[in-house]
Amino acid sequence: MNQSQFIAKNKNKSLPEIALLLSKTDFDKATILAQINGIKKAKKKLPEFYNTTNIIYPSKLSMEQCSSEKTGIYKSQLIKGDHLIDLTGGFGIDSFYFSKHFKKVTHIEQDEKLSKVAKNNFKLLKADNINTINTTAEEFIKNTKEKADIIYIDPSRRNENLRVFKLDECVPNLIELAPDIFKLSNKILVKTAPLLDIKQTLLDLKNATNIWVVSVDNDCKEVLYLLEENNNSTPRIHTINLAKKNQEYSFDYEIEKSSVVGFSVPENYLYESNSAILKAGSFNGICTKFKVKKIAINSHLYTSKEKIENFPGRTFKIKKTIAYSPKEFKKLGIKQANVSCRNFKYSVAEVKNKMKIKDGGNHYIFATTDTNSKPILIICIK
Repeated sequence: MNQSQFIAKNKNKSLPEIALLLSKTDFDKATILAQINGIKKAKKKLPEFYNTTNIIYPSKLSMEQCSSEKTGIYKSQLIKGDHLIDLTGGFGIDSFYFSKHFKKVTHIEQDEKLSKVAKNNFKLLKADNINTINTTAEEFIKNTKEKADIIYIDPSRRNENLRVFKLDECVPNLIELAPDIFKLSNKILVKTAPLLDIKQTLLDLKNATNIWVVSVDNDCKEVLYLLEENNNSTPRIHTINLAKKNQEYSFDYEIEKSSVVGFSVPENYLYESNSAILKAGSFNGICTKFKVKKIAINSHLYTSKEKIENFPGRTFKIKKTIAYSPKEFKKLGIKQANVSCRNFKYSVAEVKNKMKIKDGGNHYIFATTDTNSKPILIICIK
């Protein structure tokens, strides 16, 4: 049995089981474990790669950091042209999906091994319009004479063990590189992790025309900034939750500032914005757009008498609202529920412990604070 046969035979086993089997062989253990981990991740995250024979997968860290197929397809549809340069190509997911909308894609990757992996995979995927170059973004920008319709860049954390909140803490340093990148193209598409603060990033980048905050199944995955040289206009913010039924909502911060917000006690329906909207920071404009009222200024929970269709988030039918009191809650006879806390001094674990609630069931309980700063429980069903 060779390594490929071993992988094919054992790819559905758990990694500890595989490690035990490998201890009895002379195979390259690190390589095989990386491949099997990649296969397991790709099955859900990258179906097109998973269903392509002989794809080579990178390290566990690269698999975690790469875009998913869903986000790769989504961002590839935002832009188009003849030539795109991906300055931080990595495993090549974004380059591959961009290649479906551009005549030519240049994939830049500083890690020699990862560059070779991407080149091999592009060939298997029949993405013949992608050219791979093993160099750093800085060296490529310094030495190239190529022009492009758009430059794509995904700066990463300098230290993988630290949480990063600012763009100048990432590599490549886009703030320093931007003037030179604009010599190659008048458009730059930037991808950042959700942890980076959007308003701070806008101060750092200045030239943004559009921003996309992208979630998958209500889990915020990435933020995209389209920069255009010499642009001074206010950027438009687009939020998208990629799910069975996509939820989209757009706004700008000027409208957000001027939006008039109404407040109300919980009425018949409760609404919770999806994670993309919460990350983007549209807390007031959504009231005007969907004719809902806030339960409290900092709860970011909304309510209405009549059901609002197509609200971009979760919608619940309110059964009852009570004070935050174990004695009052006990009267309801609810032993199991899904608990969330918003603008509340106690954690979910503390609320469940105090109210003696187990996880699950058909009830949804929102522990929050009303307009009079009183702690309340809103009992709902979906």
